[in-house]
Amino acid sequence: MTYNQTMTSKTQTLKGFRDFLPTKIPKNTRVGVFIDEANLFYIQRELGWKIDWKKFRLLLKKNLIIENLRYYLGMPQSGEPLIKNKKIKIRLESLGYNVITKPLKKIYVDNKKTIFKYKCNFDVEIALDVSQSLDKLDLIIIVSNDSDFIALKNYVLKQKKKFVFICFERKIAWEIRNSKHIFLESFREFLEYNQTKPRHKAGAELPR
Repeated sequence: MTYNQTMTSKTQTLKGFRDFLPTKIPKNTRVGVFIDEANLFYIQRELGWKIDWKKFRLLLKKNLIIENLRYYLGMPQSGEPLIKNKKIKIRLESLGYNVITKPLKKIYVDNKKTIFKYKCNFDVEIALDVSQSLDKLDLIIIVSNDSDFIALKNYVLKQKKKFVFICFERKIAWEIRNSKHIFLESFREFLEYNQTKPRHKAGAELPR
């Protein structure tokens, strides 16, 4: 039986997220969750489904003690995209997330500076937040496919704390595959945002 088949079988009788972590933790474990939205956005678009962050929080809190739930969100500088992301921030905060933002940057990808993409990197902010809160936490969960967090993982483990990646299997780096991790695809039926539901009122839109 493959890893995904095993996880699918387990999630059919899902009682709580703690039971399926790839590391054993006691019930009183203090958990910090740090979500790298910029890293997850395009992968969700490629897969054709997106995470319902309300469902995600409910799943985590089912039998975990969440001391820190932080969501890192890049903000467009103007226009409708900025309005949309402000609504996302309000929605996430209403769900209990601590949302950290900073402006998106325009990065040119050709020498003539005619083609660009928007980018926002929170690696340093996440690493600082983890290190500054580590004395009050027992388990760090990084929600990201970014292998740059391997250095942070090694630091956390040296401090005798536990560390787990929650990530998509798509485009997973070998460094993360060789670390303790959980694939979001294994919990799709519990986490997927149902777009067939009526639209939320203005200011209550779920994230991308």
